[in-house]
Amino acid sequence: MLQAVARAFAGTGSLTYRQGATLILLAGTLFSFTAIVFRAVDSATDWQFLTLRGASMALVLLVVAYARRERRPIGPGDFTWRAVIAGVILACMSMLFILALARTTAAMVTFLLAAAPISGALFGRMVLRESVSVPTAIAVLATLAGVGVMVSSGIEAGDTSGVIMAALIPVVFGLYNVLIRSSGERLDPIVPAIVSGLVLTLVCGGIALANTGFGLGWRDIVLGALSGGLLLGVGLPLFNLGHRSVPTAQVSLLNLTEVVLTPLWVWIWPGEVPAIGTLVGGAIVLAAVVYLVLASDRAFRFTPP
Repeated sequence: MLQAVARAFAGTGSLTYRQGATLILLAGTLFSFTAIVFRAVDSATDWQFLTLRGASMALVLLVVAYARRERRPIGPGDFTWRAVIAGVILACMSMLFILALARTTAAMVTFLLAAAPISGALFGRMVLRESVSVPTAIAVLATLAGVGVMVSSGIEAGDTSGVIMAALIPVVFGLYNVLIRSSGERLDPIVPAIVSGLVLTLVCGGIALANTGFGLGWRDIVLGALSGGLLLGVGLPLFNLGHRSVPTAQVSLLNLTEVVLTPLWVWIWPGEVPAIGTLVGGAIVLAAVVYLVLASDRAFRFTPP
């Protein structure tokens, strides 16, 4: 597994469906720690946190690109229009996620993120002409049932703007999935993440500088760097790499590990206790993800546009 990932990352090999699915599950697990890291900050604003997140992610990935220069160098030709747009969309998704977390509960944000399989399937069907298989349809229906159970247990919506931002995340996520999927083997898995980090640094840094400046303590700096350098700096390349061998709608479903795990982490600390319905619904969603991975190595067939 590790050798296959190393070869694919260096551009000398490809991954099987199960290997790609494993990377996406791992990436979703890393992403799930974002909420608890953000909740742990002392005084950093959402824009300051986003700036630190973007800068640390870009720095880590540029170091990785330099270390990998002999085997797979990055040149101007790697920054295709798909890669750049994917990076900008990724930055928008990151902004929406953190801004929503600052205005509503982590449960609300992640539960609305659970709608990503629907948008992923729709965009995959419209853009990539992917046909939905029976296992995927069953998993999507199970996911909807799990989300219904979670929502019926009662969720505190919080600020309306936060809910709206969270509701936009699955739409943006679906667009990002289609762009990554349609790029195929030509897309270097770290290029969109580098673009995203630079966009976050420039845009969010400019907003933070205009409003509050950057007077931060070491705790907030470390947490922001952890969020970008580790959770995104490692998680995004794994996600992009695994995405190549996994159909679009399945990627959204596999990434629901983030939806299931995030409420558990904030339950452990800072003590956002989920309702029984939340746990039952989360178990249904997780079961749907496991079923999908075991049911088929290739549930989709599509013809690239």
